[in-house]
Amino acid sequence: MNVSLPICGPSGSRLALALAFLVPLFAASSDAAAVVGPPPIALQPVITSGLTSPVAITNAGDGSGRLFITEQTGTIRIWNGTSLLPTPFLDIHTLVSCCGEQGLLSVAFHPNYPTNGFFYVNYTNTGGNTVIARYHVTGDPNVADPASASILLTIPQPYANHNGGQLQFGADGFLYIGMGDGGSGGDPQNRSQNLGELLGKILRIDVDGAPPYAVPPTNPFVAVPGARPEIWAYGLRNPWRFSFDRATHDLYIGDVGQNLWEEVDFQPASSAGGENYGWRLMEGFHCYNPSTGCNDGTLTLPILEYGHNPGCSVTGGYVYRGSSIPQLYGTYLYGDYCSGVIWGASRSCAGAWSTAPLVDSPLNISSFGEDESGEIYVTHIGGAVYRVTATPDHLAPSATDMSPSAAVVGGPGFTLTVNGSGFDGGSVVRWNGADRPTTLVCPTRLSATIPASDLSAAGTATVTVFNPAPAGGTSSGLTFFVNPRFLDVPSGYWAASWIDRLVNAGVSTGCGPLLFCPDTPMTRAQAAILLLRAKNGSPFTPPPATGTVFGDVPATAFAAAWIEALAAAGITTGCGGGNFCPDSGVTRAQAAILLLRARNGSAYAPPPATGTVFTDVPATAFAAAWIEALAAAGITTGCGGGNYCPNATLSRAQGAVLLVRTFSLP
Repeated sequence: MNVSLPICGPSGSRLALALAFLVPLFAASSDAAAVVGPPPIALQPVITSGLTSPVAITNAGDGSGRLFITEQTGTIRIWNGTSLLPTPFLDIHTLVSCCGEQGLLSVAFHPNYPTNGFFYVNYTNTGGNTVIARYHVTGDPNVADPASASILLTIPQPYANHNGGQLQFGADGFLYIGMGDGGSGGDPQNRSQNLGELLGKILRIDVDGAPPYAVPPTNPFVAVPGARPEIWAYGLRNPWRFSFDRATHDLYIGDVGQNLWEEVDFQPASSAGGENYGWRLMEGFHCYNPSTGCNDGTLTLPILEYGHNPGCSVTGGYVYRGSSIPQLYGTYLYGDYCSGVIWGASRSCAGAWSTAPLVDSPLNISSFGEDESGEIYVTHIGGAVYRVTATPDHLAPSATDMSPSAAVVGGPGFTLTVNGSGFDGGSVVRWNGADRPTTLVCPTRLSATIPASDLSAAGTATVTVFNPAPAGGTSSGLTFFVNPRFLDVPSGYWAASWIDRLVNAGVSTGCGPLLFCPDTPMTRAQAAILLLRAKNGSPFTPPPATGTVFGDVPATAFAAAWIEALAAAGITTGCGGGNFCPDSGVTRAQAAILLLRARNGSAYAPPPATGTVFTDVPATAFAAAWIEALAAAGITTGCGGGNYCPNATLSRAQGAVLLVRTFSLP
């Protein structure tokens, strides 16, 4: 960040060149084409006069709704929602060296500010060094006590540029400090890669520990000999502005580049710290020093970069979590100091980052800030503050699939995931036209809370996605099945009633939790269990297996006892060669034999086959007499078209029908 940078060319050429130099990280991701960029934005003037070189904007988190604007010259001003107060909240201009890249650079309010009144500032002192100091508010909430200073940390600066300057409290309650590499150009002393230096780093300290501060014991380099324990991440050139996503607590870092590339770095909330973001080995995705072979695989690369001309200095922003522009919800806003372009970046559900320009402004963007409700503001170094606004149309939503797509009657409430496109922070999942609490996961995915009351009756529900006006609309519907017993057996399934009768008789409990697997083949092992339960009743338990009846059925095998009991009853002699083939599917011809033997006893012999019952079962076919006897008993009418399909594998649904008919199950 350098407030003395030259003014860029005409705004039209700025935007065209900005577009040409945008480089997303995962351009080849499989679902990148499905991601639609965020809508354009507008900048509404909030403060247009009375400020001098504003470089930061924040809120106190105290419910007052005030904005605190840091002026580089050494003061902090208050916007109370209607006017800029004439008396500074804090005036320490006599302590501050300004300007260029020096000055009073940011303020952060303690998470417990409403009760303890503490806030922290980052400034360059008159000796040119970085100072992190704590101050206290007076009895007047709009005036701080300049005499309450307690210096936490003073960091020598070898040059006047690359001072960093950002302060932010994380969700962990620790204070994060952005430090540039010390300046000059190209990091001549390689300080960013030196863990013994605080320059070129993000620091993390505990301001509530022993004075002046404590080092969190979980900092990544606490136990590394020679390393400064305050370091949280390193390999940064000048992290002028960074921020935490207030919803996810992920960290976004706008790191100002050297000659060619500006970058945004990312750290997930789950990180234990210690990332090396690459400088001076790399500038963006490109080798800097050395010019080749710079990445040994340990570096954390940016999520995006853009080039100079007209860009010159990235100003990191915030993830939008306000309510005024639902179309922007979850979008990371950032800008460039020289070009004035503001971009919006988002991540697909597959992890691919994409970015698009949202507005081409005439501003020299020195900072972004959030108010207490998550609305985003922009500061112009020339003395103005703007609020990000928009009145764009919502996209027309499209719902393509959902998970799960079925539930059982009387089941508990659940989270429904809907996939599609055109989703934003205003999207709502509807269940039979009624809104359900909805969360935007990414531009192609929503999650909705479905209560148990929606599962009170069997049938179907229509799931749609609604986007509000302007434009927007309702997607086409997806059909959700509320099934009587099994997730995979809807009420209208052809064999649903037969499956119910099989289960009611205690013959089957399905193939897994709330599943019957109706269309999967019935194995010979499964058939042994079902046949004996249907024949003998659900309480039947076979004797323990010996493992000596079939060569491929040891005593510990699945259904071994049932298989041996089936053989003992004379219902089966196996599949040949002393084996049973327990995992093979039961053919329809084999099923005819097993069913009739189980029902009529092992001595039963069917009448001779005539070859006239089914077209595909001549009298000489295997099991022809059994198949015709099964038909004569009214147990089967074949597989359709006058055929029986004797060699086809029996499905579990077909097996349910045959078992219920064979044993007259209620």
